[in-house]
Amino acid sequence: MARLVEYLRPISWSKHLAFVRAGGVEIGHLAAPPRSLRCVDSAIVNIKRATRIVGAAPLMENIATLIDPPASALTEAAWISSIVAGADTPLLLDLHNLYANALNFGTDPAALLLSFPLHKVGAVHLSGGKWVPEPASLRRMRLLDDHVHDVPPAVFELLTLVAMHAPQALDVIVERDGNYPEFEHLLAQLDAARTALRRGRETAAIPRQAA
Repeated sequence: MARLVEYLRPISWSKHLAFVRAGGVEIGHLAAPPRSLRCVDSAIVNIKRATRIVGAAPLMENIATLIDPPASALTEAAWISSIVAGADTPLLLDLHNLYANALNFGTDPAALLLSFPLHKVGAVHLSGGKWVPEPASLRRMRLLDDHVHDVPPAVFELLTLVAMHAPQALDVIVERDGNYPEFEHLLAQLDAARTALRRGRETAAIPRQAA
């Protein structure tokens, strides 16, 4: 990664707050670690090591999960806040991941968003997903983040909320990994993102103008 960053000189680079292997077992998929103090400490050590080697801190991205990580003692927001503060690293806020986790575990998406460290957000990802039956109960559905569907209106609304509470510059990216629509449709999604961002900035500016 250090060689790649040195060659490309990107604006930023990022990693997921996730794991793919443990105890010598490779699972081949991003999984949510236990939200524990021990995991916070380990993540901070790893992020600082990566920052030292690469020469720039990574933006750390929240992930979607279909199960509540076992052995967790912290909420998702508290766990992420502790890591980005302790490692002094920016947050890559994936709004569909946040939205999916909120719906899958019975939390209000807006309330969950406002509990995140929005002052640390450096970039935002937007994507879509689909509802799938839960294996243990076909009558219960869960939202799967799959990057092959449109960004839903509710996620654009969350982007407006981010723009209201995070005044810093934000890089906003629409992610699409397959099932591509006509290019004009993708451009419309980008326009929707710009509109949501602008609406949030304008709403945040109204009290300051009135004062």
